[in-house]
Amino acid sequence: MSVAVQQTTEVAKGSKLVVEQVRQLVEVRAEIARLEKLKVALTEEVEKAFGVDKTSKTSKATTLTHNGIEFARYDWRSRKGIDEDKLAKDFPEAYEACFKADKTIFGVIVSLFK
Repeated sequence: MSVAVQQTTEVAKGSKLVVEQVRQLVEVRAEIARLEKLKVALTEEVEKAFGVDKTSKTSKATTLTHNGIEFARYDWRSRKGIDEDKLAKDFPEAYEACFKADKTIFGVIVSLFK
């Protein structure tokens, strides 16, 4: 299933304010990327303290304490999902019929700053 996307080649002038906003957007995206990496690193370290084994979905501890005070808990959670590969292979018509074209088209601001 394909959806036609109309792409214009119009060029518009931006004000100094918009130039500054794009610059700020670039900085915010970089900071978010930095924070995401930090989040992953911190999560790995804290999971070590819990003794998490992601392969077996277990942990040695469920609660961490410091000076007798509980300060963190590790919960295993699950959620239902759809096996898209199986659906596409076994029920291709249903797979195609369930796509919503409007959910896959979105705009992205691409900075030309280097």
